[in-house]
Amino acid sequence: MLSFPQHPTTPPVMRPTEHLPFAVYRGRVVSRGNFWADVKELAACLPDRPYLFNLCENRYLFCLCLLAAAVRGQVCLLPPSNQLAVVREILADYPDAYLVSEQDPGLPDLAWFGPKQPRSEDIAEEAAIDWPRGRLIAFTSGSTGKPKPCVHSLETFRVSAEMAVRSLGLERQTLLMLSTTPPQHMYGLETSVFWPLFSNLILHDTKPFFPEDARHTVETAAWPTMLLTTPTHLRSLVKTSGPWLNLAGVISATDTLSEKLAAETGAILGQYPREIYGSTETLSFASRQTRSENPWTPYAGSRLVLDHSGHTYLESPHLPVPALLQDRMRINADGGFEVLGRRRDMVKIGGKRASLAELNRRLKDIDGVEDGFCFIQGDGPGEGRLAAVVVSRLDKQTIRLALQPYLDQVFLPRKILYVDAIPRNQAGKLLNSEMEKLLAGLV
Repeated sequence: MLSFPQHPTTPPVMRPTEHLPFAVYRGRVVSRGNFWADVKELAACLPDRPYLFNLCENRYLFCLCLLAAAVRGQVCLLPPSNQLAVVREILADYPDAYLVSEQDPGLPDLAWFGPKQPRSEDIAEEAAIDWPRGRLIAFTSGSTGKPKPCVHSLETFRVSAEMAVRSLGLERQTLLMLSTTPPQHMYGLETSVFWPLFSNLILHDTKPFFPEDARHTVETAAWPTMLLTTPTHLRSLVKTSGPWLNLAGVISATDTLSEKLAAETGAILGQYPREIYGSTETLSFASRQTRSENPWTPYAGSRLVLDHSGHTYLESPHLPVPALLQDRMRINADGGFEVLGRRRDMVKIGGKRASLAELNRRLKDIDGVEDGFCFIQGDGPGEGRLAAVVVSRLDKQTIRLALQPYLDQVFLPRKILYVDAIPRNQAGKLLNSEMEKLLAGLV
């Protein structure tokens, strides 16, 4: 069970009443009744088309468009990035789609709808939505090719959200959910949109980028606040001077959180982070506290199983069929598990194997390395050598010496390249396509 401190709770109810708070939109509290009135008003205005790209940056507007589309029986398309070239690539398969965003992108081949600022004054009951039949299509990053569609029912998100908040001990808590990731990303979508929809948690409409903006939002919030963030953002947040008042907890995802960064987070922010684990295909289904727990604990009702060929599947009430996992797992007798790395993430040098994810973690843990990643140089199997790209003022030998206690000699980077910044997306991930562009200009 998650060790978040308990805060004032709202009595459990089957359906939250219309007067309970649902969101903070532009500094104003929006009740659940206000929200559903806004949903119904917007649904009546949407274009009559089967698909929409929901690129709203404001989280409340995003949620409104998502639910208004569901009322109309329309399917939300969530591209892996808001780059218009990526949207156009997906549009080829959904020619009847339109785009919803605050600003007109000015694309002559794509119809645009700009949602008006909601009034949030009327009160309404929950809109009639067919959750099992409603659909949402999230696209993977397309790091190895064209973005891949991943179709989920809205019922999958509903069941997953209820499992998550119950397993994490949040189902009766009234906390503000402040996320540094966009709602189009699966992590942001789950935690900052669907979790509040099916609990007493409260959606916050912004996505703070600068550390001081995040801290100010937390300290001035009307409720204790849960920070939903990533290791990339945490590396910036721990540079602030703590503690963070009114912070109820920290949840991290999208990349492995090192024990060092977890300890720094606990020392500076005053809360040790909890990691959640999942993917676009599975949604989140497990958690752990980095400083005290190595194995992951599945949400209640979820379990991992191995088939005869050694592949790992997730069985869970929120999924219609077991889902094949891309990571290699070690499943413990109590149902917990350890992640051994992605199959395609394993590298072999001099007859020895290592995970690029683990090498990257060690590199980024070095004091003085702001960001970095490792990659393999070489054409043929067994001929490659490890190299690294870093954002750092440390010299190459200092970096190698810092890695030496943790890595075999063959995995110390032969070449270290320096850049001003690494082109990560808003969720803190480095796509293969962006990495290849960066390396093409360096090597």
